[in-house]
Amino acid sequence: MARTIGETLRSATAGLMGVSGSPRLDSQLILGHVLGQPREYLIAHPERDLSPVEDMTFAKLLTLRQKGMPLAYILGHRPFFDREFTITPSVLIPRPETEHLVEAAIAWGADRGAVRVVDVGTGSGVIALSLAAHLPAATVVATDISAGALAVARHNGAGLSNIYYVQTDLLQALHGPIDLICANLPYIATGELNILEVAKFEPRVALDGGSDGLRLIRRLLTQAPERLARPGLLLLEIGADQGAAVERLAQTAFPNGTVRVLKDYGGLDRVVSVLNSHG
Repeated sequence: MARTIGETLRSATAGLMGVSGSPRLDSQLILGHVLGQPREYLIAHPERDLSPVEDMTFAKLLTLRQKGMPLAYILGHRPFFDREFTITPSVLIPRPETEHLVEAAIAWGADRGAVRVVDVGTGSGVIALSLAAHLPAATVVATDISAGALAVARHNGAGLSNIYYVQTDLLQALHGPIDLICANLPYIATGELNILEVAKFEPRVALDGGSDGLRLIRRLLTQAPERLARPGLLLLEIGADQGAAVERLAQTAFPNGTVRVLKDYGGLDRVVSVLNSHG
């Protein structure tokens, strides 16, 4: 016997209790994805029957969510800043906290015209593409060590003409001067990965920051000084407990630079800013 939208959502919501912090919303988004309809349609048509194929497809996707698979991988997309991005298991799922870095970068670059921007470890391209869209006079280079990640970023960047993609380890293949360097590098300590839910599904290369979580940030800070323009800006996303440590590393790398730790809306350390304004 066919199930209705309303019956399906009630059952799915109950099945996601304890798995998701928003079981009803998750159920609606997954069913809407299967039906090709927005949430408003589901709410307005609870009496509509599902076809056997729709019911079976929904059940498969719901099982993945019950096993902990992030919603973004199930749906294949995720909103970030003011755009929708394709997301695959080849890339880290973008977090709202990263928008703080994007906002700081846009504020700095808005009146500077044809600046050269590099997003290091671009993943799905959310930082690079947001900057390319909001700084149309800029030339933006998105780098990643992963060819799979760059393929996702390139797909997301279709239609933007001021963005280029380079497969490289951090800044290794690039030369200066670079006006603006942005990076959301892996910053979770290796020992913490085995107890984190995200590590079960998201690519380890996008999460593992080494023994203290700072391995890649430390390496980037050895490459950046000879490449960052004067004046120039470096923005690094960090873990909430890494502000003081990264601030010290950045001050050592840029002894004449102005180093600041920027907080997110929750008052947590989120971005280290290095203004390289001296010779």
